[in-house]
Amino acid sequence: MAIRRGLAGLTMRRLVLLLCVLAAGALPAQAKALRFPPTGKHVFLVDLPKGWQTKTDARGGLLLIPPSQSQHAMIYLAILVDDKLRGQPVNAIAAEVAKAVGVETFDKEEPARMTDPQGAILRGTAFYGKISEKIPEQRGLARRAKIVIFPLEPNTWAQAWTVTQPGMNPVEYKAVDRVLNAITLTSE
Repeated sequence: MAIRRGLAGLTMRRLVLLLCVLAAGALPAQAKALRFPPTGKHVFLVDLPKGWQTKTDARGGLLLIPPSQSQHAMIYLAILVDDKLRGQPVNAIAAEVAKAVGVETFDKEEPARMTDPQGAILRGTAFYGKISEKIPEQRGLARRAKIVIFPLEPNTWAQAWTVTQPGMNPVEYKAVDRVLNAITLTSE
């Protein structure tokens, strides 16, 4: 009888240990703190989940790319400083930056906001449009862009893009939303 209790106790301990190991593996991976651009008066602070990649582009922006198994979306961040655009309305700024990727018109425009690390609300405008590419569109893979523009100074704007394509599932939408919610914009 004592041997049975000892084995049962050992089995229970192994089961508890196994459950602890499984639970630890199911916890979300640690995020990587990121500052973009690395220097400057206006910066994005990002908590990037494990598995996500970053890539800078020729214009000085930063792509946030999800893990390979869920790449139906990406996020793009940039600070635009341009004296030629000084004093232009925000929709003119959005039209200018959208031309670079083929967004010709916007379907919708609405107020947007982001908080800074101190909790202050930054107000901007979100613009929605289709990225016009003939081949992907013909195959039913047209991508959509949401461009959010935040005026910072008369010649400076922050832009946060979300580009999506057909095939995103609810898990991918949640992952992108988590990253978007972990981005703050601050001015020093």
